[in-house]
Amino acid sequence: MEKISDQGRLRPWMGFVLFGILMALFLAVCTPLQLNLGIPGLVLTELIFGALAVVYCLVTRVKIREVFRVQKISVKDVFGCIFLLMGVFPLAIALTSLTAVIFPWSQQEAAEISTMLYGSMSYPLIILVVCVLPAICEEAIHRGAILSNFRSLKHDWVIVLIMAALFGLNHCSVLRFLSTAVLGAALSYVMVKKNNIILTMFMHFANNLVSATAGYFSADLLKGQTEAPDIASYLGVYLILAFLSPVFIVLGMMLLNGKTHKKIRFLYAGILSAVMLVSGIGIAVMQFSNNMILNSTIGYEVSEESPDCSELTFDIEKDTNVTVAAVLTQAEGDYTIRIDGDKGSSIINAPVPEGSLRMITYDVSLQPDHYTITVAAGDNAVGEKPNIQFMIR
Repeated sequence: MEKISDQGRLRPWMGFVLFGILMALFLAVCTPLQLNLGIPGLVLTELIFGALAVVYCLVTRVKIREVFRVQKISVKDVFGCIFLLMGVFPLAIALTSLTAVIFPWSQQEAAEISTMLYGSMSYPLIILVVCVLPAICEEAIHRGAILSNFRSLKHDWVIVLIMAALFGLNHCSVLRFLSTAVLGAALSYVMVKKNNIILTMFMHFANNLVSATAGYFSADLLKGQTEAPDIASYLGVYLILAFLSPVFIVLGMMLLNGKTHKKIRFLYAGILSAVMLVSGIGIAVMQFSNNMILNSTIGYEVSEESPDCSELTFDIEKDTNVTVAAVLTQAEGDYTIRIDGDKGSSIINAPVPEGSLRMITYDVSLQPDHYTITVAAGDNAVGEKPNIQFMIR
């Protein structure tokens, strides 16, 4: 990696010391701020990260413009970063699901994060807090101040590995450690090869933008859930969605660092992609077949005399947590899905949202009982012939 002109002032051990200071501030100052102030505390946390990066440069008397190096960006670099993100993002989701399989108790964190970030903020504010500030401040401290201490190391892959581990640890999350470490590795690779912090800020912003947008617009679908989403149960699906990640990552690396690129990497990536696809299909089939309680489609004609349909029933023999999904097609009117137990319990009573994809999903706890699913149609649905796909597992 390219060294800065004042590299002699920095040593690798200083990078670990700086990270230790960062973690001490995070645990002693930033965490209480977030717990007591919520979103404002999160904003202050990011600003503290950025301030620490600048203060470190001033204390060590190194040139700030070299630590936070900004250079011209080529179209090739942009596409390299995009392909790298296309590989890293789905891979990170799959790794999060794998972590949930190993540590089931960590899944509650997903619901807590969703409630904190998407429970009260507007979408523009989410973009500022979740996307813009981390892209600037976290990159300044990690790919700027901390990474500069390791520029003297001979092997670039060692720098990338160290920075990946530190970035994962900095998030203090068992559930997200692997996913943030993978993102940290990608961002550090770009900094090591291109020495341009604008590129890593762009990647960090784009990664968080996709996550924040998905989280914000799916928040309404998750309202009313009594349990945290069962991330682990979708490991097979996530592996299938991420099976091209190795190919995209190698393609991004080729565009960013074509001079040292070896074509055989595509062969390795293809083999790994095939393994992920086959494994994902196998795991998905096993998970869905083992856990499926109900998988059925009903269709009926809505009339003024019979606006509702209660054809589907199912039995639960022991206390269990299930995911209920219902997809409504061939219908534009108002519909409500109810699930009621014979013992008087009302599990779900939810309107089906409007839109191109009319779907509801809930994670609920069921007690032993005989349950009936009812599709209740509004007055504006008379004459329609809806199809409703139900899956409960």
